[in-house]
Amino acid sequence: MRHLLVLLALLCGTAQAQQLQLLVFPNPGLFDVAADGTVSGPGAELLAKIGRASGLQLGILAMPIPRALATASSTPGSCAVGLSRTPEREAAFHWAGPLASGALVIYARADEAPTLHGLQDLRGHGVVVQRESAPAASLREQGIAAQEANNSVSALRMLQARRVDFWFANELAAEPVIRAEGGAPVKNVLTLRRVDAYVACHLGTPQEPVDKLHQAIQKLRRQGELAEFGLR
Repeated sequence: MRHLLVLLALLCGTAQAQQLQLLVFPNPGLFDVAADGTVSGPGAELLAKIGRASGLQLGILAMPIPRALATASSTPGSCAVGLSRTPEREAAFHWAGPLASGALVIYARADEAPTLHGLQDLRGHGVVVQRESAPAASLREQGIAAQEANNSVSALRMLQARRVDFWFANELAAEPVIRAEGGAPVKNVLTLRRVDAYVACHLGTPQEPVDKLHQAIQKLRRQGELAEFGLR
């Protein structure tokens, strides 16, 4: 009986190790979230493909970026999807990917679109970025002030409502929202460097499922499944 209990414990531990909770950021046109919390859209379809390719049981839960980061930092088996790798974050997570790559873009209202040559041209203007994003980090590094929105929809609406002059965002998050939300037209006025997006898992997550996740992402990339997300 004792040996049977030990075996069952080992089997349960193995099963749990093959489950990951993926935390995504609500983003119309990419990760669409229904009233009951169900997540759909191109991003969710990609995660389903990754689940099939990896053989892992992947749960998908939508939440704002700050909460997703806090959860992935505190809960083993939790992974935030779509994070950029920064020196501050590098040692804080297990990483898989990249699963997407997008250019950092500055948007303005289409009826006012000025000529910009670089981030320094944003000084003295009202700028909005999404909280905990690569654009937000870039502006902090340059010492350029910006307002922070909780999500891409809020940032777009701030620009359209003339509460700010520019929206600095990753095109992978911004373009689907612009198409889905409509409203006053906005225009890309400057395209900057590209940034890769990864899956960041809690350090207490077993390495095996993280490796399987990474291998599945690499496999899908070789098969051309990530081209829609900026990776060939």
